[in-house]
Amino acid sequence: MDIEQYKNTIQDCNLNFLVGSGMSVPYFSTLGNIEVLLTDLERNTTLTSDEKIIIRASILGKYFKSVILKNPEIIDDSKPDDERDSVLQNYCDFLVNLNTIVLKRKSTILNKQVNIFTTNIDVFFEKALENAQLEYNDGFYGRYKPVFNLTNFKKSLFKKSLHYDNTSEIPVFNLLKLHGSLTWETNGDRIVFSNLQSIESVKLKFEQIESDLIDFNTSDTIYTHFTDAVKAKSIKAEYSDFLEEYKKFAVVNPTKEKFKDTILNLQYYELLRLFSNELEKENTILIVFGFSMADEHIRDIITRAANSNPTLTIKVFAYNTKAKSEIEENIKKGSASIRYNNIEVIEHDDSAKNYDLKTFNEDFLKAILEKID
Repeated sequence: MDIEQYKNTIQDCNLNFLVGSGMSVPYFSTLGNIEVLLTDLERNTTLTSDEKIIIRASILGKYFKSVILKNPEIIDDSKPDDERDSVLQNYCDFLVNLNTIVLKRKSTILNKQVNIFTTNIDVFFEKALENAQLEYNDGFYGRYKPVFNLTNFKKSLFKKSLHYDNTSEIPVFNLLKLHGSLTWETNGDRIVFSNLQSIESVKLKFEQIESDLIDFNTSDTIYTHFTDAVKAKSIKAEYSDFLEEYKKFAVVNPTKEKFKDTILNLQYYELLRLFSNELEKENTILIVFGFSMADEHIRDIITRAANSNPTLTIKVFAYNTKAKSEIEENIKKGSASIRYNNIEVIEHDDSAKNYDLKTFNEDFLKAILEKID
């Protein structure tokens, strides 16, 4: 890997990141095939409505237990948890390294902003940004009843020294959560800030049905297992109660049909449009990490931008050789060919290493900083 080239590109381009669930491994498991399962369920015409309720509750129940339910422990870190603390430290290192890189930018034309687009709904980024005491915009404005609005992004921050009139621009992170967040809650036609309050009420409903849910592997790709298991179940009102309570989360559920929901919600649609607009800017770099490119809506935005903007550079970091092959296949689904050859999928030069977040920090970001220094 030519670190010198990456250093120059990052210093001279509009800087964007797209990160997915792979960034929070191992504290959260990746979604596996949950998206495929939910999509198949919605399209299935042979199951009864009651059977669909039981299966949907089982799938979202697994997602709730493995991902959503663990988020309060990220904020309240009073109890020891080595796995959580390790992931959180990796997030902090990632952000601090980026902050330093942008702070040392030599260009006087570009602002000192980093756009972080993420499909993750968890609160690792918010917690890490606060722990590292870095400036960021998450789209909310207001202290007592914060309200989400896209106009709150893209604000530059300048700081004047206490004793002199020296003014300097401070690096700012724009945190754009494409699939919503557990810190979001709908209130009429607005999105307001929620400090994870909904999790407790959903947990109460989940506990009433947890022992009755269908267990499955997230690698399952067909409904044979579910179809057999659901026949032995009787529909209960508690299943629907859980699904209704689950709707409190202002998040886009992992299904290939999710874009139908995002169009109905202006905020989700506008976030995707903002992502597309950023990729159309001249001299832009998009670094992708922990994201398999399997999300067809985001993938299509990326490949369309790559084919229309020859000044766009896209670097996709793959966990290992197998992941690289899968990512390359997914990219081909978005476009049979990339006109300007400006998408590169990268695996580690050392075959014994995988690109997890810690390795990305140490072998990529820190290496760039050393070149800058």
